[in-house]
Amino acid sequence: MLLSFQYGNKVYNHNRFFGEGGGARDEARVIFASNLNRWQQPGDMTDVPRPDGINVNNYLDGGSRWLEDGSFIRLRNVNLGYTLPEKLTRQLRGSSVRVYAQGTNLVLLTNYTGLDPESASSSDANQQGIDLGTPPQPRSWQVGVSATF
Repeated sequence: MLLSFQYGNKVYNHNRFFGEGGGARDEARVIFASNLNRWQQPGDMTDVPRPDGINVNNYLDGGSRWLEDGSFIRLRNVNLGYTLPEKLTRQLRGSSVRVYAQGTNLVLLTNYTGLDPESASSSDANQQGIDLGTPPQPRSWQVGVSATF
């Protein structure tokens, strides 16, 4: 079993920048459900500004509004196996039979609202922690049998 974690880092969620723009970007952009909580009239209490078409109201690229806690713990790998007893493998005319199952990226615990707090907008070491459409790490399962005759 392999667990990995990171604590105290910040991730710039550029996906939220575009998705919560609420019309401050072109019509081809996604709009997040959090826009339903946007400011609409005097007296509204919210942390989501009103949308506008000229990109003001805290929708500036450098704003800390898009910084999120990127702390996480991830179950990166689990490998379970069982070697059949020698008496049984001799009956199968073999010397060893092992069955196994392996899972990768099975659990991710985080408060980050994006898909993966280990995001990077490129492979450049200076671009780590910027989530701009980075797909999450895939979850996979493998099962198999290893036999020696």
